[in-house]
Amino acid sequence: MARPAPAAAIALPLAAQRDWAARLPFPIELGPYRLDIELRPSATMLDRRRLSCVNLEAHRIELRQDLGGLRLVDALLDSLIRLCHASRGCQQGCVEEAYTHSFATGLVEFAQRNPRAWLWFNLLLSEHLPGDLRYDRVVRRCLRRAPSTPKRILVRGHPVTVRLLSRSETGNAFGWYDQGRHEVQLYQGLDGRNLPVVAVHEITHAVHHVYGLDDGDQHRNFVRAQRQGWLGIMRNNPSAWRWLAWTMSAPHAEQLSLL
Repeated sequence: MARPAPAAAIALPLAAQRDWAARLPFPIELGPYRLDIELRPSATMLDRRRLSCVNLEAHRIELRQDLGGLRLVDALLDSLIRLCHASRGCQQGCVEEAYTHSFATGLVEFAQRNPRAWLWFNLLLSEHLPGDLRYDRVVRRCLRRAPSTPKRILVRGHPVTVRLLSRSETGNAFGWYDQGRHEVQLYQGLDGRNLPVVAVHEITHAVHHVYGLDDGDQHRNFVRAQRQGWLGIMRNNPSAWRWLAWTMSAPHAEQLSLL
């Protein structure tokens, strides 16, 4: 993706030129925060050692300007995960369930409150992953029929099955993750905005399980596992990601189906 040239750079003071960044033409809103996304030289980033930074004081997400392809996707996802947890007060000392719900609600909120950024993110995936994926068509809901619920998802090479349950089987719960069976279980009547939140929540439990995380693990381990695990899901499970992206993009109810 081409980086726009700075307008009237010659007229800028020297200090402003040194602090110049390519700002993408849309901000991100999550929780109480509204942040610009900027491609910046590493020397001008909040932490020059990192590929991405969430700079709350400057109201921006900083991505190193030399990134491209999946490295750019990876860096943006890392910042989004950190922003999800920051906006929900999820920090060192929180239990695994809190990290799971913080990520799930944050990712769905990002998709639904930021349609342009969500489309850009999925365009990057489509451009830099093999195959004719066209995730942008999924996000824009240009498909003739809704993608079907996946029956299996690979998480770090481990197969995780997805099973739909009746109300009598789920009781008062909307979903479960069965560690013994490596199985995500979802109430078959899920719809609307509750559907993607529960689906992402239970799949994230599977990610944590595969990465060996539980209550008491360090904050950075949860962030790393969520970034690596979910980027792997996007890369290795195109049909599953099409379904998830579709449900997260839906402004109205979408019924679960295994067609």
